[in-house]
Amino acid sequence: MTAPVTVAKIRLNSPVMDSADSPIKSSHPASDGAQRRAVWQASAFALFLPALVVAAGYGALWAALYFNGRGDGALARVCLMVLILVVPSLLAYAGLRLSTTRLTLRGAHLEVHPGFPARDPVSVAYAQVTGLSLRNGLSGWITGAGSLVIERNNGSPVVVSGLSSPNAAMDDLSARCKAFHRPSAAF
Repeated sequence: MTAPVTVAKIRLNSPVMDSADSPIKSSHPASDGAQRRAVWQASAFALFLPALVVAAGYGALWAALYFNGRGDGALARVCLMVLILVVPSLLAYAGLRLSTTRLTLRGAHLEVHPGFPARDPVSVAYAQVTGLSLRNGLSGWITGAGSLVIERNNGSPVVVSGLSSPNAAMDDLSARCKAFHRPSAAF
């Protein structure tokens, strides 16, 4: 005789579960089915730009050498090696980073996946965040992307590089962190 098996499915990403312990007032009710989390992803242009610059530089150098009759020299072979081996590797790396880099703001915590090669996302409670800052390099200046640095009181800072709209992400994260901190805490 076999006992009947009961299977129960629980959705942990439902709006009700996200807002269960959140002191932030929801702008839209959980009953309308809308997700209360905000998600930011990496900028494709910012991640692929270095590979495109390397490809254009070495391609232009190889073409100049080839049209000047030096296409069979050592430098031309190095250019071809970079174009054949390095550029596809840089493109694959950028694609992996694009598909894995993510910042998700949930009800009581944030979930950060810094991107490839990091395997697992990092969950940080809003109350553990001690500081936020933005960093923009040359690529970020050109593309509008930036790196969000999240400092926390119980570990090393978490950096989310190449976010497509880092100012909006920082503003939303700062507002959520203020709701979970004492009124005297400043962000």
